[in-house]
Amino acid sequence: MSFFKFAFSFLYVRNWHTGERELSRPRITLFCAAFFLIMLALTIISILQAPIEYISP
Repeated sequence: MSFFKFAFSFLYVRNWHTGERELSRPRITLFCAAFFLIMLALTIISILQAPIEYISP
């Protein structure tokens, strides 16, 4: 068993006809969408946490 199959075993489903485990497209889509949203949130948080320099006129 490869490390990828071990670490990401939740992305695999058993094929009904052959009995082998194969990647599930809906699970991969949900995983990629969640990863994208987390990265987007971290980017937005880092931008919003940056100090704003205010220069009084």
